[in-house]
Amino acid sequence: MFSRPEVSFEKLQEQHWRLVRQEAAECGVVLWVSDTSTLSFDHPQTSGLGATGSGGRGRGMLLHSTLGLDVSGGVDAPAKVLGLGHQQVWTRGSPDSPRPESCKWSAALEAIGSPPPASRQMHVADAGSDCWEAIETAIGRQMGFVVRACQDRQVIVGHGDAADQAPMPLFAALAQEPELGNAKFWARSRPNRDAGWVILSVSALPVTLLAPKNWPDKPHRHDKPRPEPIRCWAVRVWQINAPAGQEPIEWVLLTDQPVTNLKSALQVAFWYSCRWLIEEYHKCLKTGCRIESRQLEEAHRLQSLLGVLAVVSVRLLQLKHQAKTNPTAKATSVVPENYVRTLAASIKQPFRKMTARTFWIETARLGGFLARKGDGDPGWQTLWNGWQTLETMTLGFDLAHQSLERSG
Repeated sequence: MFSRPEVSFEKLQEQHWRLVRQEAAECGVVLWVSDTSTLSFDHPQTSGLGATGSGGRGRGMLLHSTLGLDVSGGVDAPAKVLGLGHQQVWTRGSPDSPRPESCKWSAALEAIGSPPPASRQMHVADAGSDCWEAIETAIGRQMGFVVRACQDRQVIVGHGDAADQAPMPLFAALAQEPELGNAKFWARSRPNRDAGWVILSVSALPVTLLAPKNWPDKPHRHDKPRPEPIRCWAVRVWQINAPAGQEPIEWVLLTDQPVTNLKSALQVAFWYSCRWLIEEYHKCLKTGCRIESRQLEEAHRLQSLLGVLAVVSVRLLQLKHQAKTNPTAKATSVVPENYVRTLAASIKQPFRKMTARTFWIETARLGGFLARKGDGDPGWQTLWNGWQTLETMTLGFDLAHQSLERSG
């Protein structure tokens, strides 16, 4: 199937994108969390791959994913993974490669489109999306934004007339702001930090962003007039009392969400903290579904396979996230009923009583997870292996059920 010219990455995913956007339109607050991941393939027989590292090192593709999260429950409720609103895959130097690559952020927002009036939808991304086009596109699409700043750009403090004040560096302006307060946040593990609760302080101030002085310096800007300043808020989030030898957390966030007190500042910080789910998604795609170990002979075929595995990864992420944040929820609220019936029958348990956590653990056990007391939680590999086994079992379960119905 993947060698057929009419089968493509986009066509395989279009239905999923459409359904996720429809569900997002019915939610109160949705975060469109975006990030780019490198897919590296070290088998030289595959044609059509491009450079992935500097100096031409590495061969593979780039994948830009935009994941929808429902956060309508507020800061005290876990985000719900809706699925992919859009995804882009390309090889450097090919006709499908965005020019420049920074346009990927705007392309994703344009594809998702403007939200309905009743839904508040936000573009959320790390420092890579701290570019004028991404923020401008979000505003043009009536979409909010929470972007981590990487540029110590010149700003006007406040939302007054930009001509009345002298600009100053963003980071210096924020450093002068007093603390609004602090709160406890759960920090996920990083190479230099264990997972655990941390105390984060926040401060904020209104700012006016000025368009880059060298605005027409890039070809894609030559036909565009110099844009008007953007009025938004800057939020600083930093960790206090970090353990010795551990780099403290610090974010500077730009947002269109009004930040006037501690509660509104913590809401913006919570929205940005949900960004880690896009990293978990890419980890599932690589470690669980093992997309980088596939050895198809053409990049086009790999992209088509990716169109399938990308959606499977959404399902596995939904299962793991729900099992950890709402373990007592019914398994049928996460996966189709026929999968739950099959797994419940195999362990001789009533399917209506199966919880999301039980389904997660038992699926991983099918893939080799031992579930001993000291084993911790299942990893992506055992979950993926178990899911493949469960797929086969469910197919047989469904066929047997259909055969019984036909025989009367």
